[in-house]
Amino acid sequence: MTETTWSELEGTELQYRNDSWELTGAVDVGNTGKFLEVEAKKTTDVRKRTVALRFGPDGDSPSVNPGNLDARFDRIEPEPGGQFLVLEDDHRIYRYELQGLVYR
Repeated sequence: MTETTWSELEGTELQYRNDSWELTGAVDVGNTGKFLEVEAKKTTDVRKRTVALRFGPDGDSPSVNPGNLDARFDRIEPEPGGQFLVLEDDHRIYRYELQGLVYR
């Protein structure tokens, strides 16, 4: 995995499983770019538990190259079917769907 920090993510909040999560900006990119794990803290918990929100490519969306992380965070797209993390670089848009979380 490739670890990086996307400062644009820091402070972004999203709702998942009836909880509110604040993204820290720390990101782990899988070896093939097929998944991203984004560190988040539970805002509704006094202990501020840290989790990794796991995102995978949405359908036919391309995946980022872990060896060349020029893609940057653009936005979170909340939709009735789920939450999506959207990244972009000069040539492509990458759309990852929130698939689950891992407590750390």
